[in-house]
Amino acid sequence: SREQNANLVVMGWSRTSGLRARLFGNVIDSIFWSSHCPVAVTRFLESPTSIQRILVPVENLNQSNLRSIQFAKVLAIANEAQITLLHVCNRYVSTEQIHDFEIQLAAATSQDNQPLTLRIKTIADDDVAKVILKEAVAFDLVVLHAIRQRTAVGLAISDITTQVINELSSSMVLIAEPCS
Repeated sequence: SREQNANLVVMGWSRTSGLRARLFGNVIDSIFWSSHCPVAVTRFLESPTSIQRILVPVENLNQSNLRSIQFAKVLAIANEAQITLLHVCNRYVSTEQIHDFEIQLAAATSQDNQPLTLRIKTIADDDVAKVILKEAVAFDLVVLHAIRQRTAVGLAISDITTQVINELSSSMVLIAEPCS
């Protein structure tokens, strides 16, 4: 990707197990760690052109989340699809704090006069993965982002993201940013 001056690497990922999964898992890990640009690992259960409902879980307003939203917006515009930004907060967050976050999220994701349906949904619950999985049932695609952390055994993706990937029954895109 560096030689081609790429700004995004896109890879496919199927639900496989055994030796093949271990081999390709290592390839994905290697590319995640060595790429100078974001890597999107995709698992489409149906044609990307048939996607009409996209779910993007949003933890906060960092650049990684905003890039995941931008990726979803490009796909949504191409497919005339709708996007739901899902924010899961703990049960003790006040209604005012939720409202403030939703206003900030709406401002950060303004549509720039694009023909796009974008909805923001906040759910207060302590089990983030459970909420994402429950909401994902109503969507064709879930766009996740990976926080790449170097560990002794290689790539570590958050426990929440790992659980969602393992249990998700819809198409997904996992976007990982380059290491700093």
